[in-house]
Amino acid sequence: MTRKRTMSAPRIKGLILVPLLLFLDVQVKGQSGRRAPRRESRSASAITPAKDGSASAPKVGNEKGNHKLEQRVTLLVARQLTSKQLASEITIYASFIKRLNELTNVGGTSIGDVKRQQAILRAREETQSFVVFLLFEIDNFQEGRLVLNSPDLEVKYFIFAPGTGELKTKGKVYYQAIGGAKMRKDNWPNGPPIKITVEAAGIETAERVHDWLLVAAMPQPQK
Repeated sequence: MTRKRTMSAPRIKGLILVPLLLFLDVQVKGQSGRRAPRRESRSASAITPAKDGSASAPKVGNEKGNHKLEQRVTLLVARQLTSKQLASEITIYASFIKRLNELTNVGGTSIGDVKRQQAILRAREETQSFVVFLLFEIDNFQEGRLVLNSPDLEVKYFIFAPGTGELKTKGKVYYQAIGGAKMRKDNWPNGPPIKITVEAAGIETAERVHDWLLVAAMPQPQK
């Protein structure tokens, strides 16, 4: 008679244990892959957003050519509106401030509504900042004629030196509304420039101030 070989209990347990361990090993590796730490998204901007939602990038001036100030200049800007306080005056003033702050090494800060003498006194109190005074006047007389209810303006600017209040320069820009009388003719560069939009009038006035700053910053010839 042939004897049937029977497998011992320890051998049977070993055969069952090997595939079980292989199954558990596969599960552990799969779980460890799912638990891998999440990578940070690369879509986040490297520039920190400002409070108003815009990106805080370094300021770069947009002057034409190489006409840029090498040293930082701070301007305190005051204004005197007309008795009508037209909306165009407010917009021209805002455009003027905005353009100043777009220029390289120029900072313009509004100090509100003052009279001319108050602007001079403020300049005397300053040690470094120039005071720019904008005077708005309704352009009623054009080419020798009286224009009633004229929407046109004369934007006059004055720059006073810090410490002394000395008048360093002055000038003006005409704002001629599209619906105005259109009597005045543009004689630039032999006369004050004429602008037909409020934004352009503010920008042009800021450019006139910047031109003076460039000249003032030039080294003076020794006598």
